[in-house]
Amino acid sequence: GGERLFFLYIEKRQFTLFSFDFNAQDVYLVFFILTGLAFLLFFVTAVFGRIWCGWLCPQTLLLEGIYRKVERWIDGSKSAQRKRQSRGESALIRTGLKFLVYVLLSIFLSIVTVYYFVPLQYFSDLINQGLSSHPVMLFWILLLFALFMFDFAWFREQVCVILCPYGRLQSALTDDDTIVIGYDENRGEPRGKKGKVTGDCIDCYRCVEVCPTGIDIRNGLQLECVGCANCIDACDEIMEKSGKSKGLIRYDSLHGLWGQKTKIMRPRVYVYSILMLVGMSVFFLGVKDRQSFESNMLRATSAPFTIDADYIQNVFELHLVNKSRHAQTFFIEPQIQEKFSFVLPYTQVRLEAFQDKRIPLIVRLEKQKYQEGEWINCMVRNTDGDSSNLRILFLGP
Repeated sequence: GGERLFFLYIEKRQFTLFSFDFNAQDVYLVFFILTGLAFLLFFVTAVFGRIWCGWLCPQTLLLEGIYRKVERWIDGSKSAQRKRQSRGESALIRTGLKFLVYVLLSIFLSIVTVYYFVPLQYFSDLINQGLSSHPVMLFWILLLFALFMFDFAWFREQVCVILCPYGRLQSALTDDDTIVIGYDENRGEPRGKKGKVTGDCIDCYRCVEVCPTGIDIRNGLQLECVGCANCIDACDEIMEKSGKSKGLIRYDSLHGLWGQKTKIMRPRVYVYSILMLVGMSVFFLGVKDRQSFESNMLRATSAPFTIDADYIQNVFELHLVNKSRHAQTFFIEPQIQEKFSFVLPYTQVRLEAFQDKRIPLIVRLEKQKYQEGEWINCMVRNTDGDSSNLRILFLGP
């Protein structure tokens, strides 16, 4: 519909997710979608280990897919760098060029990130009217730029090892049937030079050299392993050159590496699946059943009732919120009861997209006709065909 697929307009409390529009009144749905996504992650981890970290996490994708490629493009391989160092070549120009590209990339990524939260018009204002037009947005762009430079130019894998809590959860989420990256010890040991030992591992340390967190996968599954599979590619390349079959390091469960049968569906997998489906189902049912507007009838903040001569008067406030991305006309229809009289400034109101309005409603009743426990009813409907019945208790002495 011409809108962004993912837009969190925090300033106006307007949120768009996959063509669904939400506002601040829909925040309760966040709990269910986050619960569903959390158990989806638990389910994937229980079955496939840290495949999220190696293949889907933005930290890995941006670092390995962009920044690291820039580094290799400018600095070359490690062997090329060692050759230049041995010849005494200065790395100043290459380092300067590399960080210049890092700066440009970080600025671009910070602008893209902020664009998830603000309209495009804000960026036009920033260019046409100057940096003072949207200082808060400019602050976030600069802050994100600094964070991206700190992360991808220097801190890098330490985010996964030190800061990210997900790696510490894997010991609680995985077991011996989880598919992980592992070293086939039965086939590889004893390791050593080809022809001198019976194991397939020639102890070349290529798996350690290519590991972004610097671990030796041959020592078993470790907290620092992000599941990037670099060690698999490196080992397979060496195995080909050595005339041996691939798969010395491979995706497999610990039971599979020990020569036992792997069981994919286990009690924990069933539990995570059920909890994931519950969270997702409640969210989508809530989205499906939600109306295109929100309406509430509230009691005014003054006295609950007032007495004017022979009449009891209650003052209420109708709060209408248009939760759709297009303008709507609302019709307010108090359910007329003979002994009550209603004072309403207007019975029809037009609200723009995501706009809200508060409308006063005064209800009067003769004192001698008052009975405790009587309700005031009011219907609100809109041009989309949605309607809402509101009820509130009429109070008196």
